[in-house]
Amino acid sequence: MLKNHKFIQNLIVSNVKLKQHGWGLSAKLTAAYSVLIVLVAGMLTANLYLHLRTAQLQAIRDRIFDLVSLATPQIDSDYHSLIISYNDQQRPYYQILWKRLQTIQATTKGINRIYTLRHLPNDKIVYVIDYSPPPKSIATVGETVTNLTPLLEAKINNLTGPLVEEHLLQNQDAKPILYGYAPIIDAMGRREGILVIELDASAVIQSEIQARNLALITFLITLPIAVSIGWWLARRLTSPIAELVVVAEAIAQGQLEQTVKVYSKDEVGTLANAFNHMSHQLKESFDTLEAKVAKRTTELAQANQEISGLNQRLRAENIRMGAELEVTRRLQMMILPKQQELESIEGLEIAGFMEPADEVGGDYYDVLQKNGLVKISIGDVTGHGLESGVIMLMAQTAVRTLQESNQTDPVQFLDILNNTIYKNIQRINPAKSLTLALLDYADGILSLSGQHEEVIVVRSGGKVERIDTMNLGFPIGLDEEIADFIASEQIQINSGDVVILYTDGITEAFDINRQQYGIERLCEVASRNCSLSVEGIRQAVIDDVRQHIGSQKVFDDITLVVLKQK
Repeated sequence: MLKNHKFIQNLIVSNVKLKQHGWGLSAKLTAAYSVLIVLVAGMLTANLYLHLRTAQLQAIRDRIFDLVSLATPQIDSDYHSLIISYNDQQRPYYQILWKRLQTIQATTKGINRIYTLRHLPNDKIVYVIDYSPPPKSIATVGETVTNLTPLLEAKINNLTGPLVEEHLLQNQDAKPILYGYAPIIDAMGRREGILVIELDASAVIQSEIQARNLALITFLITLPIAVSIGWWLARRLTSPIAELVVVAEAIAQGQLEQTVKVYSKDEVGTLANAFNHMSHQLKESFDTLEAKVAKRTTELAQANQEISGLNQRLRAENIRMGAELEVTRRLQMMILPKQQELESIEGLEIAGFMEPADEVGGDYYDVLQKNGLVKISIGDVTGHGLESGVIMLMAQTAVRTLQESNQTDPVQFLDILNNTIYKNIQRINPAKSLTLALLDYADGILSLSGQHEEVIVVRSGGKVERIDTMNLGFPIGLDEEIADFIASEQIQINSGDVVILYTDGITEAFDINRQQYGIERLCEVASRNCSLSVEGIRQAVIDDVRQHIGSQKVFDDITLVVLKQK
């Protein structure tokens, strides 16, 4: 007890001497803590301001990211791909997509403008659908985009998912705007277009001003609090530190029996207790380590066993699904016209070819003959796989049924076929549809109806004619009523003339450089080989397509039908 009093007395004397030569420990700590707290408060205030500013910007960026992510699936890529020119603005599919953009803008606060773009092969960027609330003017279909935003200009060639500008930009009205983009992907995984949303960011600017004012007020309030806290901490710490200094000097002089009794429960007391328990904890850890390893090993073995069982069930399920797909594929190939059927048609030589990209394809062609009338059909269901294959089988059955019922009027034929297929598609997958062209042949005349790819006619001298079917029909299963869109066109074919029917799996086939095969090359190959038999022409085209594709994977079904007037 006497010794402790002596320690305290020495401490008091030391403090008195220290104060005589300058600042005391308490004053120095008060100053140090005050400066430290002010610096920390300043950094926290600045960080608060930056955080609020960043959070506001990030919040609106997250919002527009969610908007473009949710809005893009509402843009039907098949509809969008049909919008090419200004005249398409009167088409039903344009009106449907335009109203969807209008609904998105009307139901979402802050959207200043929403529109879609298309990146043409010549690197030209054009508007497709534009919706801006009145009285703003809107861009028309095919109008060139003159000024791209920085992010869109940098990412236009490899935009694969939703993107948002990093910073705010100004639109033509000098308003702060944040832009968001998302690709419109078709069923083949290709980018059909780009959805752009302009979001009004005026609230972000206002929030930034409020955050700056709040940060400044917070800092000014912190200053007197910092000095008070510094003074209190200095007073709190100097007494135990002084005692520790005295004990340390005693130990330095050889008084090793000296110890410091710690009565507090702060970090100093925790440190002393930690050493006392350290050896005990280490031994306990080593004793229990082996048991823990054994337990974890057992748990891992059980988990591996469960994974193995799951893999076995997955393999069995894959085998079952593979068998179902194989049955459907064989059914598709079985209903294709046989060679003897094609050879029995008077006046025409016919050769066909179909190769699905997957186990089950969505392409379809058929040649039917009844009472001297020949009906040739070719179609392409969106996508491929089991659903597309089933729709193709339904289409073939419906065409044969109508043919057997002596239905000859092209408008009624396609309208009845559409009603039948439409209702079944609604059960299977409403996103599916079918492009279908029908050709009725009699006495050298082909009557063409239905919307599909262009029909290629190669005259006996090699001259090529291309017949557009865009205005001869409407995709089957896309809308319940299509009678108003159906028309027909007559084609006179003479001896030696060749007619080429195909699906887009040929013209849109990619090579290793992502270049499409194209209809021009198809026309060139057909013209160069028009003097051959239909089998020779068919083989020449297929060989040329395979040469173009090379080692690349085939992404779409390939179907080709060659007709030649005898």
